[in-house]
Amino acid sequence: MSELACCSFIVKNTALNVSYLQAHVFDLVINKYEAICNQAVVVKKKNKITHVQFNAIHPIIIVGDDRGQVTCLKLSPNLRKMPKEKKGQEVKRGPEVEVAKLDKLLNLVREVKS
Repeated sequence: MSELACCSFIVKNTALNVSYLQAHVFDLVINKYEAICNQAVVVKKKNKITHVQFNAIHPIIIVGDDRGQVTCLKLSPNLRKMPKEKKGQEVKRGPEVEVAKLDKLLNLVREVKS
């Protein structure tokens, strides 16, 4: 999984007077249309998500709402595994490579200014 090519967003569903928040985690390098992980969070009151913060060191996402409640979501160990290297193939790693991957992906969706 790519470090910088992950994003998350929150979707709020209400059923039977109980709100469920779902965090969807995407690896944009692998598939930008299908989430690699969905995490459901139960909330007692009708809260609105105001902040999502990623931890640069640990695989944790902190989600804050308008009532001051903070929820910590940890990425599954299975999703943190790096893909195996193929024999004879040199794999480039580091922040520069991840930034280049993300820039390439963002160039696909940016509007061309004329």
